[in-house]
Amino acid sequence: MQLRNSWRKRPVLVYPIPPAPPTAILVDGFRSSGNTRVFENGWSEEAASFAPAAIAAAPAQLDALRGTPIPSLRNALIALVRPGEPRLTEDERERLWRAFRVPVFEQRIDEAGCLLASECEAHDGLHIESPELPPRDGEVIETTPCGCGRTSPRLIALERVENLRKVAAYAR
Repeated sequence: MQLRNSWRKRPVLVYPIPPAPPTAILVDGFRSSGNTRVFENGWSEEAASFAPAAIAAAPAQLDALRGTPIPSLRNALIALVRPGEPRLTEDERERLWRAFRVPVFEQRIDEAGCLLASECEAHDGLHIESPELPPRDGEVIETTPCGCGRTSPRLIALERVENLRKVAAYAR
């Protein structure tokens, strides 16, 4: 009975652009719901037979999958970043795009799998979903409306802000 109660308390994956297509979740801490299925042992024959259109996993797991042909993958990769883990770099995003040809969305989650911040389809920072999420070194909070239409504050990497300033100065 204790296991069953702890299973209920696990969060469900928040898909970046609802509704979620068949999505394989390769990390522990979530529960299966709707079109999402948890494969706690990572990518396996069972996960492949599920034929996911999207995969949610830790960045290292996604990187390890780069040489794996996944014919059903057609929607997205969701990089689930926990506290203390680094954000995806532009180079990592490019490698994942070249390998899978689907958009990459980053989500920052806590140790229990609860969503703290998530990237939207505009890919302009991480929308803050929890007031318990402080910016990390090298991040700023952006409060202008996002290209996706949401007005929630976003975490943006300082290097991105600096690059945008350079582009704006060059365009003048």
